Amino acid sequence: MNPRDQSFYRKIAYLVAMALLLGVIFSISRPATQGTGGAGGSEGGVLAQMRSEHGLSQTHLGEIDPAGETIRLATLGLRGVAATLLWNRAHDYKTQKDWTNLSATLNQLVKLQPNFISVWQFQAWNLSYNVSVEFDDYRDRYHWVIRGIHFLMDGTEWNDRQPRLWRDIGWFIAQKIGRADEHRQFRRLFREDDEFHRRHAEYHPPDRYPVLDDRDNWLVGRQWFLDAEHLVDSAGASMGGRSPLLFRSDAPMTQINYADAIQREGVFGERALRAWNVAADEWHRFGLLDIPTTFDTIIQLDHLERHRETVEGLLAELDELTPGIREQIYQTRYEALRPIEREAFDTPPADRTERQHQLAADAQEKLQISHLEVAAHVPRANREKARKLAERITELEDHIQQIDRYRQIVNYAYWRLRCRVEQTPDAVDAREFIYRAEQALAAGNLPEAIDRYDEGFAKWRQGLDAHPGLLEDQTTIEDLMDTIGKYRELLDQLDQPLPDDFLLHDVISLHDRQQHRALGPYEGP
Repeated sequence: MNPRDQSFYRKIAYLVAMALLLGVIFSISRPATQGTGGAGGSEGGVLAQMRSEHGLSQTHLGEIDPAGETIRLATLGLRGVAATLLWNRAHDYKTQKDWTNLSATLNQLVKLQPNFISVWQFQAWNLSYNVSVEFDDYRDRYHWVIRGIHFLMDGTEWNDRQPRLWRDIGWFIAQKIGRADEHRQFRRLFREDDEFHRRHAEYHPPDRYPVLDDRDNWLVGRQWFLDAEHLVDSAGASMGGRSPLLFRSDAPMTQINYADAIQREGVFGERALRAWNVAADEWHRFGLLDIPTTFDTIIQLDHLERHRETVEGLLAELDELTPGIREQIYQTRYEALRPIEREAFDTPPADRTERQHQLAADAQEKLQISHLEVAAHVPRANREKARKLAERITELEDHIQQIDRYRQIVNYAYWRLRCRVEQTPDAVDAREFIYRAEQALAAGNLPEAIDRYDEGFAKWRQGLDAHPGLLEDQTTIEDLMDTIGKYRELLDQLDQPLPDDFLLHDVISLHDRQQHRALGPYEGP
């Protein structure tokens, strides 16, 4: 066979192979069809069936946008390149502060990648947090904050099984509007924003959801957090990498922020008490939820005290089997310490040198007595019972440590106490007196402001004495120090010092100690 014939046959072979491959590709990727005119439909190829089985088709992910589908087809497989160009163009328009073209580019980008969640999240954050601060007028800033929220809402239409978008909407509405420097103006504009609330009602129709209190941003945000939870619970959607603890804390924490916000704005009486009562109930329900941990266990934040009581009972039962043995083991180990270790251990922590702190830690470790060691000294007749008790105690103590760690992440004990305290007469009166003092100060009525401050501090003193746990958290201290700072400024205007018998001197001392620990010792230049 001459070379020309070989080349010809080789080309024929290539064409046949390509035809076969195209046939295989068509068979695999053939789209599903619906029956029409009495004819049956088709499940499509393997890929179409897999997309349907795992819920990955566009009909499962969200709405189908004909314009978006056309744009993606027009890129001829270069969608990634086109998306990169649009991202760069959007950044350039933001740098140039060309907001009109920025919005148009973002619309093109999401039509090209409607199921890429990061596009919606990043650009919504860009609009609400970055673009909004470029304007001087708070009304313009509010407009762009809402634009970012609307952008996220658009994203939910194409991705209706992505709790991350619902959660982000809740966060923007609650935190961005409620925590901004201009939050008073933002909250007022939000309540007056008929256009936004019309769209919100499309997701939360009044016949399915209760009417929200004064269109408050905290409560509206809370509803979106609950939507995200519903998607996870009912549709088995992913939390998007967010820990179950923090994911479940968003809604109850927002109710707490609502109760705090309305009081700061001068709302007291029945409405404020009801808000704190609801917050207490929701925080309690949060504490009863089953929370998966990184230790492959399930915990309930509210069960810490119950487990501690159980451990105390089991410890007493174990020690009754060998009365005094735990003390004997401890004394033997204490006497075995080196003199320098005993001296460091017996020195009060505040008086220890750096070297003694290390020695005391070593001594403490040597003095630790495991429950299994105690069980080993029990007479043989009860030793098996003692061993089981020791194992159960150890297991519960590990569980308690896990609960305690997770509690600290969300400051569970503090907010539980805070919700209870805020419903007491002393706390309600204290908040109202302080608010009246600030109103009088703003009006220039200094004597009236001093009287109201003094009454408010007296009520705070009674509340703190009844609930000393409040001062164990920096949140309360910072809140009170902000009020004390305004009181000091008022006294300065009258050339008066802070009274020696000021009722909250202990709060100032605690704050100063915290600041000292935060700054650390001064070591010079």
